[in-house]
Amino acid sequence: MTSRRVRQRRALALGVGLLVVVVWFVSCSTMSQSPLAAEPFPEAAREARWSAGIDQANAASLPIATLADPQWVSDTAAKTGIPERALAAYAGAALRLSVTSPECGLTWNTLAGIGWVESHHGTIFDGYITEDGSMSEPVYGITLDGDNGTMALPDFDDGNFDLDPNADRAVGPMQIIPPTWAAWHIDANLDGVEDGQSIDDSSLVSAGYLCYNSDTMTTRAGWNQSIRSYNDVPIYAIDVAAKADEYARATSCVIFC
Repeated sequence: MTSRRVRQRRALALGVGLLVVVVWFVSCSTMSQSPLAAEPFPEAAREARWSAGIDQANAASLPIATLADPQWVSDTAAKTGIPERALAAYAGAALRLSVTSPECGLTWNTLAGIGWVESHHGTIFDGYITEDGSMSEPVYGITLDGDNGTMALPDFDDGNFDLDPNADRAVGPMQIIPPTWAAWHIDANLDGVEDGQSIDDSSLVSAGYLCYNSDTMTTRAGWNQSIRSYNDVPIYAIDVAAKADEYARATSCVIFC
């Protein structure tokens, strides 16, 4: 059962929101788009194929990067352009949530859409995700002090998570802020360290946070409610949905799968 302290932290995280703002990253073409009249809602990609020997009985006790079948990861990465190590984390997190929160309906391509918008799957600033899921160089967002169009977020934890004692910054390939990490932190790769710079740990934190913020992501309203909790800027949901749709189309079956 979730402790009272964790519930309080999660409530605080909800109040603050994930608010991941990567101002340096938004393209001119994206900014020139007009907001859509209707809320976006991406196509749900086919669920990743489970690795051999893994099922619902043991999925919650294994590193998430091992849950998706390696051949599926390799084939899907080739079709989508998503780095294999990042895709293994997105797919593994979605598979894990299909067991622990099946009502949520979170898909790997939505997580991949977020990963693209936030850090180009960890390749922003010429970085990359290493074989163990870590960043080649740590990724930190700009200081959220109210400048550059950001919301002012006073320091939450003396800079312990984001290394900034003055104001909060988003951290890692999924750009998670300190209050959210404090509420949802997890060791998803079972290496003994909870690390916001790990694509495994940050993907599972993001997945849990998204599923916590709406009853289901299988409806337009529910999907948008979850994505708005991550970043409440209309263009953000549009960009994530567009990329998620691109990945779904790239992996859709024409005749045989």
